[in-house]
Amino acid sequence: MIQKYIYKAESNSLTVSNKDERNLTYFLYGFIIYTLFYVFSQIEDFFISAGACQGIQIIGFVLMTFSATKLAKFKFDDKYLEIVFGIYMLYSLTIVFRGTEYDFKSLKIFFLDAFFGALPYFAPLLILFPRNIKLYKKFFSILNILGICFILCVIIFYNTLHDPDRTNLSSQALIELFAVMLAIPVCFILFTHIYHQQKKERFGINLKSLLALIVMLLTVFFAIYRARRGLLFICLSSLLSAAFIYVLSSKKRALIILVSILLLSVCSLFIASVKTPAMFNYLMDRGTEDTRTGVEEYMYADMSSTDWIIGKGIKGSYYCPSVDNVNDEQGSGQRDTVETGYLQMILKGGIINVCLLFLILLPAVYKGLFNSKNSFSKAAAIWILLWIIYEYPTIGVGYTMHYILVWIGAGICYSKKIRNLSDSIIKTYLQE
Repeated sequence: MIQKYIYKAESNSLTVSNKDERNLTYFLYGFIIYTLFYVFSQIEDFFISAGACQGIQIIGFVLMTFSATKLAKFKFDDKYLEIVFGIYMLYSLTIVFRGTEYDFKSLKIFFLDAFFGALPYFAPLLILFPRNIKLYKKFFSILNILGICFILCVIIFYNTLHDPDRTNLSSQALIELFAVMLAIPVCFILFTHIYHQQKKERFGINLKSLLALIVMLLTVFFAIYRARRGLLFICLSSLLSAAFIYVLSSKKRALIILVSILLLSVCSLFIASVKTPAMFNYLMDRGTEDTRTGVEEYMYADMSSTDWIIGKGIKGSYYCPSVDNVNDEQGSGQRDTVETGYLQMILKGGIINVCLLFLILLPAVYKGLFNSKNSFSKAAAIWILLWIIYEYPTIGVGYTMHYILVWIGAGICYSKKIRNLSDSIIKTYLQE
């Protein structure tokens, strides 16, 4: 207890004012409202109309905006970050306002679309939130809510998700929507499992971690069933990374590694000896199918040298008549999406956009992995590193908790005070 109060006196990385705590609560509740009703607005034949969902989204947007302005402070723990981040945000503003239209429909997309609106470009501002363990505790509560919402959505829409027609595009879109918006962020609980674990718990499993594990396994199941290769890669690599962090922080590291090797060996022998289950057949059939090259070639052909450098702005698109262009009502063959995340960033903001992002996130990964004394910073660094890798198979830039945690993690990794905290101190403040 003495050590706890010494830390409290020396650093504000552990304590928080009631005002900041209240504002973060408003922000996170606003985020939940915004996210859930964005999800509902994307579901066909939902009992609430898309227009009504967007109306409720506005409430969440107002809550987030109001509270974020109270929380964000342009103060940095690192001078390098202050300079590069300032340049990055100024450049992001040029992307947002290049090509922005101001009619009613365009403004709805601008404020309410989690992927093609403006909010993804402002999500990095969350790095300006107080870098504080007590505030991070509230994010874990929101992750629990997202996990519960995911399970409820799976139950409600099970018939659609489990439709025997494996080529059902609605089912494919639905599982990816639920996974990206609700499920994948919950895995961060597994990344930080040691801080949630109570001494009295058997086998080191608590309800938070159990919920997160159930959510991820359900996502894996539907990713296999619907043959979503990118989603399956994200889920499995995230689970393996969580296991890796757990092994690194465990006092019985050698025993865990030995048992894991034995289990993997037994499972491999068993799988090799049985016939592939029917649910894997569609995934196996799609294993080597190339669905991107043609689209990417159309994009390359429609990009000028200037476009490659600075992009086409927030409304940037390219000529691609080979696929359905759902956002192109005029039938001009213009498409504003590239399934490869890095190409999507280049389409909107050019190579400069990607370079500035790397200049912020790669040093954060290094500091978190190699210049920290706790698993919390390492978990944040690995979360960022995985997001960087995931930008190849998916579009990861969106106003989602997955992307928000990337910037929260960057704040953790750049904070020397947090990196120097011990695991025991962090666990104490996360559990009280």
